[in-house]
Amino acid sequence: MKLKKWSLPLAFSLLVLGLLAGVQYNTQQELANSLSSQQTSTLVTMVQNLHEKRNALETELQNLTRTYNSISLVTSLEKQIKQLQIFAGTTNVIGPGISITITTDSYLINLDLVDLVNELWATGAEVIAINDIRINTTSQIASETDANQQPIITLNGKKLLSPIVIKAIGDPTTLETGLTFTGGIIDNLNTLYHVYPTIKQETSLHIPADSNIYSPKYMTKYTPPATQ
Repeated sequence: MKLKKWSLPLAFSLLVLGLLAGVQYNTQQELANSLSSQQTSTLVTMVQNLHEKRNALETELQNLTRTYNSISLVTSLEKQIKQLQIFAGTTNVIGPGISITITTDSYLINLDLVDLVNELWATGAEVIAINDIRINTTSQIASETDANQQPIITLNGKKLLSPIVIKAIGDPTTLETGLTFTGGIIDNLNTLYHVYPTIKQETSLHIPADSNIYSPKYMTKYTPPATQ
């Protein structure tokens, strides 16, 4: 059986096509494997980078948290110091309240002032001053006589000049009501002693700091004994 003339060229062409197809398949497989390997490596690198960034962010967060806590602690301490300064009387203060004015027309004694101050504390006054002298736990309102043997009222050893003005910071309505109810201290001063204080609600009162700094003579800080 004779082969036709075009049979050999055709067979050769088919063989070449088969070889090319095989080479192309192997090339594609190698390329796919290479890409797959390259993608895996890239992903590993990305994961490592993400872990490093996360660790860095966590460290930064811890540092910021410590800084914030330090700032919060300092702010809290500063606030406490300011509050202590206010209550200790070492700083000027301002706020609403009432003023009580007593002129020389009233026969006032030191015990009347003591009663007024105590009533103001009981009614909710936060700060009290008499003639701009701050009242605190060591204040002394006393009755003395001057060089002419005339009775005078002194505050911390200093003569109180007329008019005597008491300032109290707190809720104005509450403070006034606590003094003026029927049978209260103002009512008694009016009817029993002919003392007629004038009370005025104030939107803004300025009370200066205590000019005297007191240092304890006897008390010291207590340290509990160590337990066995």
